Amino acid sequence: MNKAVSVKNLSKIYKLYNKPSDRIKESLFPKHYKDKIKNFYALKNVSFEIDKGETVGIIGKNGSGKSTLLKILTGVINQSEGEKKTDGKISALLELGAGFNPEYTGIENIYLNGTIMGFTREQMKDRVEKICDFAEIGDFVERPVKSYSSGMFVRLAFAVAINVEPEILIVDEALAVGDYRFQAKCYNKFEELKNAGKTILFVTHDVDAVRRFCTRCLWIDCGSLIMDGDVNEVTSKYMEFITGDSKNAADCVNGKEADDNLKTDTEQKFNEINRFGSNVGSIKKVELFSGEKRKDVFENGEKITVKMSVDIPYNADLKNVGAAISVKNKNGLDLFVSALSDKGINFEHSGMNTVEFSFDNYFNVGEYTLIAALEDRSSVPIKYYDYIEGASYIKSICDKEYFGLVRFPSEIRLGE
Repeated sequence: MNKAVSVKNLSKIYKLYNKPSDRIKESLFPKHYKDKIKNFYALKNVSFEIDKGETVGIIGKNGSGKSTLLKILTGVINQSEGEKKTDGKISALLELGAGFNPEYTGIENIYLNGTIMGFTREQMKDRVEKICDFAEIGDFVERPVKSYSSGMFVRLAFAVAINVEPEILIVDEALAVGDYRFQAKCYNKFEELKNAGKTILFVTHDVDAVRRFCTRCLWIDCGSLIMDGDVNEVTSKYMEFITGDSKNAADCVNGKEADDNLKTDTEQKFNEINRFGSNVGSIKKVELFSGEKRKDVFENGEKITVKMSVDIPYNADLKNVGAAISVKNKNGLDLFVSALSDKGINFEHSGMNTVEFSFDNYFNVGEYTLIAALEDRSSVPIKYYDYIEGASYIKSICDKEYFGLVRFPSEIRLGE
């Protein structure tokens, strides 16, 4: 069996009662009360398969069903309908507190979790030092976990999860409470597990993390699997949904929102990856220059100028209209962002405007995606009149390839 996880027509149904006594009445008179009970589908007919060795990101709004899915896969709760199969030892980091006894010390909880995973006390003794070293919580490991901060708790829980030789690692949002240094440490561990051929299911709201670490992405909304596939494609559609005005995720995927708003008078035909907004077509042109020369291949250190022509709606409040660009690598990671709002600059009139962004090319050798956006900053999160992922593409060349994503100018001196 090459499938680590297989899910077919999976549903989780919760019964909703108008008052507590209805629950008793239903148990006594099931036929009479059957039609009076409402069913809530936390998951509805979800089907997918995950190969061994895949790293899969699961995204969606709060309450979409992501955590319910992981709880079913880990056996914390049972599905109402459908089938699920897993092949391999599962280690899971679910919501804060899951699998830990708050009255036990950190050490006692390490042994408790080891027992749950099928390890003997002697086997866990060999792992305690590695777990404590990774968690970095010092003497607190000898104290009851009920005295831990949320960050300390996550440190210990993650350290346990990765040191019990999992074949399938499931992480649900938990890393969001860790500090930056610990998150970086965890992501490095993800890379180690990936390279070792382990299967990872990763629930997060951090789209950049999904693009950086995952080989595939699932998008769940209102209990249904909306999209399953390429990381960049799925996350682009998801970002379109959460930053746009669409109320229906399926319409966003099927392109109905874009079709309704698309204008036919766009002057430049873009080879975009994704495009959305309330006034698609407001960005008329995006061009790359070096001095007065148009080009898309730039040497290291060469100045890049992005010229953007935009048509601002006449009913827009100019103090809330912004323009921005960003440059992403092939994994969708923002390497450079520049916006009018950063400089405190506002447009002075509606209709046609031109904006120029200039920066030096310090990107390593490779190809990069330019994002152009005309922003509506009247609300949080920011919405977009027009957002183009792939407004243009930048190729960076150099005499040799260097380590790192960017290569800033630097000075190096030897001490005497």
